[in-house]
Amino acid sequence: MGKNTATFTLSDLVCLSEKRRAILLLLEKKCHSIDELAEKMDMTAHSLMPQLKTLRDEQIIAIKDGTYKLTEIGRILVKNMYPLFETINVLEKNQRYWFERNLSVIPPELMERIREIGNYKLLEYDISNYMFDVPQEFSDTFKKSKHAMCLLSIYHPIYSEM
Repeated sequence: MGKNTATFTLSDLVCLSEKRRAILLLLEKKCHSIDELAEKMDMTAHSLMPQLKTLRDEQIIAIKDGTYKLTEIGRILVKNMYPLFETINVLEKNQRYWFERNLSVIPPELMERIREIGNYKLLEYDISNYMFDVPQEFSDTFKKSKHAMCLLSIYHPIYSEM
């Protein structure tokens, strides 16, 4: 690996530091100076220096004319870390919800695409209160949506009309 005495595994580089991960994601879009990175990350340039040095020492990023950019290895890492971190974001948002469910009934093809849920809002209701009605918040949100995908374990006649 790099010339640093404290070498990191590639998984350590991207998984153990949110700052390094954020730097890599920003550099995927375009090259940035340290000041631009600091501004986008709402940090001081001084606080970013150790992370930038680590990424440079491990040859994940390079600097040229005061601008940081991804190396070829850096590009490969960033491209392939998106699916993992998107999946983690979905599951971490409501971790208890996901871990308390029997997910084995969901087809594997759908589970492999769970990251596509993206940003979501979990609406939970006591079904005994809504046996014949749909909760207003759900209906309002559903009607405003430009695009919706649903996986329902129950059938309600109103959804055939929406």
